[in-house]
Amino acid sequence: MRIDDSEWPRKQLLSTEREMLGMYVSAHPLDGTEHILAAHRDTTIPDLLASGRTEGTVRLAGLITSVQNKVTKQGNAWAIVNLADRDGTIEILFFPAVYQLVLGALVEDSVISVQGRINDRDGAISIFGQELQVLDVTAAERSGAAPVQLEFPYHRVNERMVGELKWIMGSHPGESPVHLLVRGPRKTTVYLLGSMVNAATIASDIKGSFGQDTWHGVS
Repeated sequence: MRIDDSEWPRKQLLSTEREMLGMYVSAHPLDGTEHILAAHRDTTIPDLLASGRTEGTVRLAGLITSVQNKVTKQGNAWAIVNLADRDGTIEILFFPAVYQLVLGALVEDSVISVQGRINDRDGAISIFGQELQVLDVTAAERSGAAPVQLEFPYHRVNERMVGELKWIMGSHPGESPVHLLVRGPRKTTVYLLGSMVNAATIASDIKGSFGQDTWHGVS
């Protein structure tokens, strides 16, 4: 019997260490990402938990270590995500409306930045997630394709619209990430969706289904 002694990819190795040993041995998956995390957060997780803050919004960055998928009594999907930086962990709750927009990005071992509202329940701090950005630089290196930008007013974002958009994106697989801009009365929120699409072929379906103004082209 031949034993495969080839070196595992770093991400696979660290994921296996965590699953089998409950800890990282050879390295930490966030090694070398400190400057990226710092640029996409307001504070670290330990500093937030030690600050005594119980309200307001905050932006954190770290590694998704687990995703618990849930369903409300009304049958709507949502999720609890464990987010970890080098020195702490916190739960991020994505309720149905936001969950539908970010579910493709809720993948274990992904590095993300998330903005949300601080929630204090009996002294336990969690975050109600509102915005999410994937910080997986290796994915960006693999694909040099520019992102596709779509824009919707917030009142048009509903379950039917999200379902149709997911179907269209699935019909046009490719190498371009998708940025979804949701325009509210006071600000525009940008979501990085989990699908990679063919920018050259998807445009006509987007315009036909949602209107010319939805398509902002390739940035």
